[in-house]
Amino acid sequence: MHNVLLIEDNPGDTRLIREMLAEEPEAPFQLHCAERLSNGLEHLSRDVPALVLLDLSLPDSFGLDTFAKVFAHSPGVPIIVLTGNDDRTVALSAVKGGAQDYLVKSRLDRELLLRSMQYSIERKRYQVQLEHQANYDALTGLPNRNLLHDRMRQAVYAQRSPRAMAVVFIDLDHFKFVNDSLGHGTGDQLLRGMADRLRDVLREGDTVARLGGDEFVVILNDQGGEEVIFRAMQRIMAEVCQPMMIEGKELYVTCSAGISLYPQDGPDVDTLLRNADAAMYRAKDHGRNNFQFYTSEMNERINERLSLENALRRALERQELVLHFQQKVDLRSGAVCGAEALVRWNHPELGMLRPERFIPLAEETGLIVQIGEWVLRETCRQARAWLDQGLHPGLVSVNLSARQFRQDALVRMVSRILEETGVDPRHLEIELTESMVMHNVAAAIATLHGLKSLGVSLSVDDFGTGYSSLAYLKDLPIDTLKIDRSFVREIRAGDGLPGDGKRSHEGVIAQAIIQLGHALNLKVIAEGVETEPQLQFLRRYGCDEVQGFFFGEPLPPEGYGKLLEDAAKRKGSK
Repeated sequence: MHNVLLIEDNPGDTRLIREMLAEEPEAPFQLHCAERLSNGLEHLSRDVPALVLLDLSLPDSFGLDTFAKVFAHSPGVPIIVLTGNDDRTVALSAVKGGAQDYLVKSRLDRELLLRSMQYSIERKRYQVQLEHQANYDALTGLPNRNLLHDRMRQAVYAQRSPRAMAVVFIDLDHFKFVNDSLGHGTGDQLLRGMADRLRDVLREGDTVARLGGDEFVVILNDQGGEEVIFRAMQRIMAEVCQPMMIEGKELYVTCSAGISLYPQDGPDVDTLLRNADAAMYRAKDHGRNNFQFYTSEMNERINERLSLENALRRALERQELVLHFQQKVDLRSGAVCGAEALVRWNHPELGMLRPERFIPLAEETGLIVQIGEWVLRETCRQARAWLDQGLHPGLVSVNLSARQFRQDALVRMVSRILEETGVDPRHLEIELTESMVMHNVAAAIATLHGLKSLGVSLSVDDFGTGYSSLAYLKDLPIDTLKIDRSFVREIRAGDGLPGDGKRSHEGVIAQAIIQLGHALNLKVIAEGVETEPQLQFLRRYGCDEVQGFFFGEPLPPEGYGKLLEDAAKRKGSK
């Protein structure tokens, strides 16, 4: 039974059409009526009929505009236009615009009506089938080359300002061998399976198409940068490489992929596809099972990053990570009162790498959890070694990453390391950033209380750069606020010092944090101190401790140990 919507305001014409359909008991039509265009559009929004019978002259719409509105609303529904003797020209224009047929109401009979309705529904269905065949791959159901070009053109030309887009040309490695050795039936199943995998791994709004054979193209829309594309490609490659069971056989298939970026790698569809294809062949030349960018500079950065990530995964087991210690100085006594442990990577080829070179990569890959645990254990082990030598390392600080802080077993891990290394918790300070604490305040407070129960000190690092609520700050079981280096950098020569004749506001945030910390009975330490004026300013406004390059570069363990020895000798000679 076909549901038919009649949009007609003349009760007599509505009754006539209803009677014509009722005279044929076997006619497969169920009629629904609307007297105004607005009512008809509401019906189309609720339920998609098999056919619309549309009068062009309605109380709220007239002429060709009536058809245009219905067609725009439901382009997939066949429409038969009902017209009077005097508006056949308009009706013909509607047919040229997409209507299936038109009927003159004064000459309407049952046979003509039924034949037109049946014909319109079969013809529309046939048009839909032809359109699908023209735009979709028969084997995989994916968009074909025709629809791919159309979607790419829309992405390239439809926007007033260019949006970033990545075009990925994918070719399955050694697919010909699968076809030749296991048969075309197995090859077809493999292609269908790969199509499903690619479809599932993409975001809504992205496109995957099959060009033919074992070639696929993926369109990644609105990609903000090479980092995002790099991660997306890692997901795609990992998904493709998963083993696939076909007829009892486990097949392992890899792929080679080339990537071109819009707008920098080409202004139009053909150029982007050609350049992505060229990059794919470069991936084949590199041994298959990899992806390459068309732009050589980006390739270099991505390959360097991939190499760095692979090396970082082995850095712990190869004992390539080392700790350096940046001294902290008590501003009242001028003595070294502790240090912050900073990880370095002694890369076998690139030399000693600073944290900013590899810690963001460790955070993205999850390696930061293992590295963070190693840093904590090694810091405690080193502190124990200094103590055994009769030295006084003071309070040694370790930074926690956001991933570490959110781990359920964090408190147990810290407790276990303290026990294993035999370090008194009073010698350990754990630093966490302001944003980590404010991410989930209730959970953070619980974790902080757990850490505090072990006897360690707690510090909020980079204070002033996040969005702390002062109402929460007073409830946190912390000991120290650390002024971020960006606020220390603002302090210029003479800022706020007596007799300078200036009323500078450049050091006002650092001054405010010192006052706030002391009002909450917290110790305040400033990092990034590099000049004498900065030191004078911080001393004048009562900052408790400072650290930074003004006192020298972070030192390896033996260097900091020598610093402690010298301090002990000076103290003993007084």
